[in-house]
Amino acid sequence: MAKNGVRLVEKALEKGFAAKGAKVSLLAEKSDYKDFVRVFVVSDYFRRRTEKERLGEIFEMLEENGAENQVAKISLCIAMTPREYEREFGDGDWLQGVSPSVKRKSRAGVHNTRL
Repeated sequence: MAKNGVRLVEKALEKGFAAKGAKVSLLAEKSDYKDFVRVFVVSDYFRRRTEKERLGEIFEMLEENGAENQVAKISLCIAMTPREYEREFGDGDWLQGVSPSVKRKSRAGVHNTRL
């Protein structure tokens, strides 16, 4: 179920950002706990928006694009601009296939990233 949930979240967000004409880099992955999903979203679309507005946009996109039942399964949702990402995580490793949660660990824990 979690794998399907991850794919639903990815597709819904890709469709939502495409509808707004915004580029997005995202990583949705199964959480360590039950069927929950962690979501990391990086887009210039978030410039000049508060954290609350950013999360509202993400959850609205999920609801509008067929993943409304996954909203309650989001255990972590990080929304930031590319500049914020660079400031926080450095060289953009997870955008190349490594999630922030395993950035400082070995590459054996690499998670698939949909760009």
